[in-house]
Amino acid sequence: MPTKVELGKRIREERLRQALTLKDVQSRSGISATHISQIERGITWPTVNVLDKIAKALAKHASFFLEDVELPDVCLMPEAGAPLLLCEKPKLVLQPLSTGIPGGRLHFYKLVASPGGDGQFPYTHFHEGDECGYVLSGKIEVRVGEEIYKLEAGDSIHFSGGKPHGIRNIGNEVSESLWAAFSLGL
Repeated sequence: MPTKVELGKRIREERLRQALTLKDVQSRSGISATHISQIERGITWPTVNVLDKIAKALAKHASFFLEDVELPDVCLMPEAGAPLLLCEKPKLVLQPLSTGIPGGRLHFYKLVASPGGDGQFPYTHFHEGDECGYVLSGKIEVRVGEEIYKLEAGDSIHFSGGKPHGIRNIGNEVSESLWAAFSLGL
């Protein structure tokens, strides 16, 4: 989360990028120009309600100003991001396909799963929101809650991320699948 000063700076930069005055934002948000100025200068924190009104006046989602790092409006990745090893045996590797956008709640990645293991799901998790996957190659099982679904190349699945879920390779070759998870967020 940004500091008070950084939050104010982000709001000010967006206002100036849109060539708006403090009075313009005041008329769009109903928040006084004096209060907006104090927020922009890092003198005071806005309440959630005030930040939401200012963000809407600037045609942004409030989370745009609260990101840990500033993200571009458009994420273009010529190649997948640095892989993240979820499990060593059997090897389960997650490769980000997007770094995200300001206020974005969609996570997009490729999952590479090696065959083998003891019949268990090597990595399980749960989260708010939806998740869906599409198998590019190989054969996998997806556990959602207590149910197990078998998928192979060309198959897809969509489920609530709120249930514990995991993926494992059940074939004899490496499997690759694409996944998108939508989190509810702010």
